[in-house]
Amino acid sequence: MQDFWLRELEAAERAEARARALRDRFGPAAEARCADEIRSIADADRRRDMEDVRRALRWT
Repeated sequence: MQDFWLRELEAAERAEARARALRDRFGPAAEARCADEIRSIADADRRRDMEDVRRALRWT
């Protein structure tokens, strides 16, 4: 069980880092840019990762 939470924490940290990078690169349009990219992703796992980044953008 501890491994699960550690993996989730690491995924959240990665999402937050990617969100900061997008915010730095695209400024206020970062969330819209992320939403556009999500629509173009076919792979469900990758799309889920980008949804995590999009949620992190709302909090950063």
